Amino acid sequence: MDTNEYYGGSWTSFNFQELLDWAQLLQGHVEESSGNSQENFEGKKALPINFSKARRQAYSTIEYEIYGILKQTNSTEENEEYLHKDEQDTSEETIRHVSTSLSNFERETLAKLLKESKQYNLDIAPKIMPCRGELIELLISSGVGRYLEFKALDKTYIYSDQDTFDKVPCSKEDVFTSQTVTLIDKRKLMRFLTFALDFTNSPETFEGYEEKPYEKFLKEKFQIDGKLLSAVLYAITLIQTKANDVNTIQGLTYTQRYLKSLGRYGNAAFLVALYGAGSEISQGFCRISAVFGGIYMLNHSIKHLLIDKSSNNFTGLIDVNGQQLSSTYLITSIDYIPEKLLQENEECEQISRAIVIIDRYIHEEGDASLTIFPPDSVGNEYPIRVLQFSEGTRSCPEDKYVLYMSTKASGKSAKEDLYKALEKLVNISNDDASLSSPLFALFYRHKFRDATLSSLLPDNIIVTNDSDSSLDFETATIQAKQLFEKMCPNEEFFPAVPDPDDDDL
Repeated sequence: MDTNEYYGGSWTSFNFQELLDWAQLLQGHVEESSGNSQENFEGKKALPINFSKARRQAYSTIEYEIYGILKQTNSTEENEEYLHKDEQDTSEETIRHVSTSLSNFERETLAKLLKESKQYNLDIAPKIMPCRGELIELLISSGVGRYLEFKALDKTYIYSDQDTFDKVPCSKEDVFTSQTVTLIDKRKLMRFLTFALDFTNSPETFEGYEEKPYEKFLKEKFQIDGKLLSAVLYAITLIQTKANDVNTIQGLTYTQRYLKSLGRYGNAAFLVALYGAGSEISQGFCRISAVFGGIYMLNHSIKHLLIDKSSNNFTGLIDVNGQQLSSTYLITSIDYIPEKLLQENEECEQISRAIVIIDRYIHEEGDASLTIFPPDSVGNEYPIRVLQFSEGTRSCPEDKYVLYMSTKASGKSAKEDLYKALEKLVNISNDDASLSSPLFALFYRHKFRDATLSSLLPDNIIVTNDSDSSLDFETATIQAKQLFEKMCPNEEFFPAVPDPDDDDL
């Protein structure tokens, strides 16, 4: 059951108008629970659920901007004609999503975005998939992959202290053809990549460094430093925090996974799911479930969870229609957990994100790319990762691009954490015509809530975590497998299934 009208929950994707509606909903006042008191139902505790409140409390510092783009013309009359060209097709009611204080050119931008709304599939927790990661293997073995389409993310860039964006060489071919890496650094990088691919076969190389910072290991054992060091740490290893927070074994494991992913599906380490990863992957698993009798109900709310007074076990729930449903386990997101069963974790990780729509690509034309801002490069405490998707990923119309920005929260707001990096990528102040122009930007921050920290939960309530700050689905996939094994210890996790289109099924 899902209170939402869409698949994917907090991992979903929206068209443009749905994204505006979602942002405005989260900006609204968080009402106090109207039914916070415990009730009794046939001798059981009936704990009320406040889904809307839980969802809103997971997000903060939400703000969005519409940018007016003035057409370059020598005629004032032509500008006026351009300004009002599409207003006849866009009702004033459609513009209700934003403040009436917008300028005429900002209103024009909004009208155009709304007109093309259904051509957008915008992820609120964007993720990519390593070509040899846990999720890819699961999609193959389960058969869910047949319902999905992918594009390769084949370009990575890193911002340098020289105010440039350098393309990161990842494969042997990239290293040999790179124009930004010196011959000496090419030799260092090739030696390191060859070692990292099978590092477990050379334990003497990292002996004594196992728990030391990965950065120290790279500097002392392979003389990797400067721009090359940043590229290895943040664009290949994809460290999410500060370099000193990752030890050598962790760093080598991440690097090896990246290198092993290269070459499986072309010269790329990651794949991008078309039409929005979260909702499409969710729908794919729902389709497989339906083939074997599973039922998925959208737009169906839950009012209470039923807890046995003597054993403190979950026994069932009461839905919006007052119907009681019984089950042995409850598998749920944290949004459906009653407040009485949660312990607030004030130190939970928070992720600052931005969704930005622009009028052309930021580096090179292509379906998908990744740009990294290392820590302290634009006043940022943690790495900032920027995914750029084009129409080829079915994220946006043909003449638009989408930027997904993310970093671990450090400042007062998501906008504060990300804005300086955005200024390096797009022409916000209209003073650099060489940069692409922004049309829309949504900034928001969300919590990574971990309900496993609560000792109040009944043992048979299984809670899945929120999306974390990583770029991939690996943590979520591993958690799903662990939770399945907890409930079904002697069963295989997603065994190979026959083709559901097979007439003999």
